[in-house]
Amino acid sequence: MTIPGFSNKRILISPLDWGFGHTTRVVSIIESLIEANNVVVFAGNSEQIKFITKEFPTIQIEFLEGYNIKLCSKKSTYLQVIQQGFKINTAIRSEGDFVKNVIAKYSIDLILSDNRYGFRDPNVESIFIGHQLNLQLPKFKRIVNKVLIGLINKFDSVWIVDDEILNLAGQLSNPSNLMIPFTFIGVLSRFKMNQTTIKYDYLVIVSGPVPENSVFLSEIESLVCNSKLRYAIVSTAKSGKYFKHVDYFYDTSTVEMNVLLNESKVVISKSGYTTLMELSALNKKAILIPTKGQFEQEYLASRIESKSIRFVKNVNEIKV
Repeated sequence: MTIPGFSNKRILISPLDWGFGHTTRVVSIIESLIEANNVVVFAGNSEQIKFITKEFPTIQIEFLEGYNIKLCSKKSTYLQVIQQGFKINTAIRSEGDFVKNVIAKYSIDLILSDNRYGFRDPNVESIFIGHQLNLQLPKFKRIVNKVLIGLINKFDSVWIVDDEILNLAGQLSNPSNLMIPFTFIGVLSRFKMNQTTIKYDYLVIVSGPVPENSVFLSEIESLVCNSKLRYAIVSTAKSGKYFKHVDYFYDTSTVEMNVLLNESKVVISKSGYTTLMELSALNKKAILIPTKGQFEQEYLASRIESKSIRFVKNVNEIKV
């Protein structure tokens, strides 16, 4: 990770709330900013604030409602996004007013937006953080990307979350349509590889937007219920079940997740981009399941597979 040098500034940062990967990946950015003597103000919804204040207990926080996008893999992704279009546009338009108020309150010098398209101000340097610069969609690819890149080009510059040589995101992080300066800041990861005793055969990470996280958890529990192996399940959705060979973890901190990752042989997870970055950094064995209708996950699954990372179409293909 290579964060451009900023020091002794008052910095406002906010990540998108679509899934939790945008929130977890800014941890390493915030750490770097604080180490460089910057004052960081974090803006997010209740779940994001709960997580970030656990990581940084003394950080300044401001509540900001998320886009609150809900997707179901059994329905058309396009139709669901269109149906929630008004809500998304309202959230984007309201971000500008929110930012103005926070600038006045804290005398902000710099704004960092992780995939929040309206989180900027014309009078304060505003940087967009992201890897989704060229969405790989089966339909309406050109028009969707034209709209999104138009919003991104209103920022002053872009930090691209990818390594220019490794190119983990493939065409997703292609900056050819940007009209503003950009910098590849590398692959972000909160975790470090440690030598430790293996406690679990599988670590299952249940994440993603509502209601897909609950669906995934239910599928995993049906798969592992009769297994004789040891499992750790980290989940954003609560389970009402109990299995003797399964340990459940909720609201895990970076330190707790780092321990679990190192104590587990294999990770089972959805194939979100943040997950791929973290597994790549740890060189961890994994079985990943793209969520149907989540085109980014399907695209990444189609191009990234190695000896350590295997993709399956659904939970039933996993042999445990």
